[in-house]
Amino acid sequence: MTATNEEWRGLEKTYAMIKPDAVAAGKVDDILKIAEDAGFVVVRRQEQRMDAVRAGEFYAEHKGKPFYANLVGFMSSGPIVACCLAKHNAIKDWRALMGPTNTFTAREDAPKSLRAKFGTDGTRNATHGSDSPASAMRELKFFFPNLRLDPIPEGAAAREYVARELQPTLVQALAALAKEKPSANKLEAVAWLAAWLRANNPNNPPSYSEAELPLNPDDEAASDGEFFETVAATADAQDAANVVDALDDLEEMAKAATKVQSHFRGHQARRTAAQRRRDALGGGRKETTIAVESHTDVVGLMEGDPEELARAAATVQASYRGHKARREVARLRADADAVAAAAMSGSGEAALAAAALFEGTEEEQSAAVKLQSNFRGHMARREVAAERARAEEEAELAQAATRVQAGFRGHLARKQVAGMKGGDA
Repeated sequence: MTATNEEWRGLEKTYAMIKPDAVAAGKVDDILKIAEDAGFVVVRRQEQRMDAVRAGEFYAEHKGKPFYANLVGFMSSGPIVACCLAKHNAIKDWRALMGPTNTFTAREDAPKSLRAKFGTDGTRNATHGSDSPASAMRELKFFFPNLRLDPIPEGAAAREYVARELQPTLVQALAALAKEKPSANKLEAVAWLAAWLRANNPNNPPSYSEAELPLNPDDEAASDGEFFETVAATADAQDAANVVDALDDLEEMAKAATKVQSHFRGHQARRTAAQRRRDALGGGRKETTIAVESHTDVVGLMEGDPEELARAAATVQASYRGHKARREVARLRADADAVAAAAMSGSGEAALAAAALFEGTEEEQSAAVKLQSNFRGHMARREVAAERARAEEEAELAQAATRVQAGFRGHLARKQVAGMKGGDA
């Protein structure tokens, strides 16, 4: 008889198995009656017979031990009854109710235990029970893959569940994605990540290999293979740190890229305005414009190939240096053209202004020199102010470009370190 949901929700669950010797002796109901009298709730029970392959999968971590062949042969010799039991402290209390592993020892030290009453000999001891929450989860999923052990959490409980149950696997998945870099295409990368999660789902119930279930050296002395535990997969601390560093670097590079874009858009706006002024005056060289559509353009570069990122950073710097040189040449050319036009023009206000520089009385010439001196001082101060503004702009842009390069060099360094670690392994 199985229990309703209200009877066992919120209680600890454990896996219990009645072995072939007790099933063959017809002791299943007696054992479950004792369990219910001890306060256990039978959530699920199922009689089945394991063949040698399935029994070998269940005890895969003991493969290679002296008792492995006899253990698999015994467990596949007849039907077993798989059970999910619920109770406060279910794992500890069920193992206490079973008693010592060896039936003869149980009869001496715990004569009222299940193994003392229903065990056959030193290894055929009637019952099995999970020895830890991790092994209970694995064993229950092995025999009851569709059993929902607890209600779906919500709110704070859901966040705690995600942090406890999902985050370690997600960190491993993101670390694997960062190492493999299967594709620059986002959809292909997401598909790769989904395939990795399916292949490495820690709750999968199929076969368990030795690599998935490392042996515990403390269990080597167990006589019948009863004391085994599943070693839960844990996220590599270095992998987690690498993922956090990568996210931090991406954020810093995004900020730097935003600053570069901001300066570039300002430069582009100023250059466009200057071009319009030159067009309005009827001359000037038309400059090629470069459009940067959005913040994601630069971020997209950062997510691509490292060499492409280096080329992009170099292109930004080269473009800015070229812009600075062209602007200085254009300024000098405009000044020269203005002086030449004033000197060579034969009529108009420009000619009169030029003539005023060379004609007139001594007093007028002195005044003209003073005016020129004041004008040159004004021009010098304006150039100093403009140069200071350009220097500040260049400093900000250089700082942003340096941050982009620093992030890229850090990425390459971490990649080299990871390669060296992989080679050492």
